[in-house]
Amino acid sequence: MDDVRANKPQAELTAGAIAGTRPTGIMPWPLAIFGSLLWILVASPTLVESDAYRYACALLSLIALYYYMKAPVRPRTDWIGWLCMGWAAYVLARFGVTYWLTPGHDIGASDWLYAFPFFFPILGVALLLHEALLEKIVAAYFAVTLTMLIATQHFREVFAGETVKPLIMNNQIHGAVACGMIVIFTLFWLLHYLTDKSSDRRIARFAYIVSPFIVGLCFIAIYGAKSKGVWLALGITLPLLALVALSYLRLKLGAIVIAIAAILLVTGIYSVRHNLDKTAGPTVTATVAMLESVTGGHDLGGAVTNTIGSTNTPVSMDERLQLWSNSWEVFSSAPVFGWGNRWLERWSETRYSHIQYTLLHNGYLEILVRYGLFGAAVLAFMLATFVRTVRRAYKAAIIPRAAWHAYAVCLFFFALTLLSNSNNRLAIGESLALASSAFACWCNMRLKGEHLAMTKVDSKVA
Repeated sequence: MDDVRANKPQAELTAGAIAGTRPTGIMPWPLAIFGSLLWILVASPTLVESDAYRYACALLSLIALYYYMKAPVRPRTDWIGWLCMGWAAYVLARFGVTYWLTPGHDIGASDWLYAFPFFFPILGVALLLHEALLEKIVAAYFAVTLTMLIATQHFREVFAGETVKPLIMNNQIHGAVACGMIVIFTLFWLLHYLTDKSSDRRIARFAYIVSPFIVGLCFIAIYGAKSKGVWLALGITLPLLALVALSYLRLKLGAIVIAIAAILLVTGIYSVRHNLDKTAGPTVTATVAMLESVTGGHDLGGAVTNTIGSTNTPVSMDERLQLWSNSWEVFSSAPVFGWGNRWLERWSETRYSHIQYTLLHNGYLEILVRYGLFGAAVLAFMLATFVRTVRRAYKAAIIPRAAWHAYAVCLFFFALTLLSNSNNRLAIGESLALASSAFACWCNMRLKGEHLAMTKVDSKVA
């Protein structure tokens, strides 16, 4: 309660800002609109798998840095900002030293991406510059999302039981992950407008119309992608999402809505049960057999080896087990600090080094082989700090309840997908890290009552 009272004036201020009622002030409107388009590009990997988000983040960072340096009243860099930049400095320094000292000038594989936290604080400032337009930016994103989903649907192939790549992605798994995230964001976006009558009613009506179509098209795309890992992650996340959704609606109405949604979902699953069994059945059978081997007294390593050698193991599962076995072998040989950008050198000595992939298909192993338990602990602490900050911002009424829930549930879903795919090394994972961390840094600034002002008079007015 003390925290809420202390932040009450700021909460009222930013509640208006996030609803789009506060003027941009510092930036001219053309630049503000350009920046808004850049934020949509930051989220674009959920629709189109490309590197456009990197250039958008770079431009947003430069714009934010310009106004940050120019403004006499500006947020101070606190320990969270220094933690992000300190970790990035560690990654870059280690990368540079290893590159310089190794005969082959090892560069690893996408290892420099782990220095992205350097941009988290300045992107938080960029969000601060655009906070008056956030509601409109989000609505524009969903308009683009619906357009993309309609334009890229493959209804005939999906209902014929064929595998499709949702949206414009390099891989059907990436598309399924993106659609899962879109489902979560869309449902909480809709719940926000159903329960918050102080928001923009024009955007609310737009949300009422487009949200059901977005969710429906995403579920069709997820089914068509045939990604077993995403099916499992979504199967675990949806009950949690339903429980959270109940808190938005009156109990009776919420129960009816969720019951109808569950009936529709179960009916859909039942109607395609044979195709689901054909897709996931062999993997489930092989997994159960491996687990029974472990519980029957065999050690885990032996059970994994036997499963890899079995002709009954599906190819995708077999390859993942080989990758995970190699990854664990690399991690075990340097568990504290990992191998840095020399990990591929050690990879060549592993048992299944002949496998053609170096994308480990497990986001946690990606971190462990490079930075060991130390790196995993630092990144976990950073993430926990961000989650706590966003939750505090919700408690202080700085952000809507739906924003907090969308943030938390989406991260939960994404964390589950990392168990079977290296999504943190993909465009979708990188953009999520940049956007969600920038949002947390923005929340942190608002919790401290900080903002940008070009004069001290503006600061007093703000």
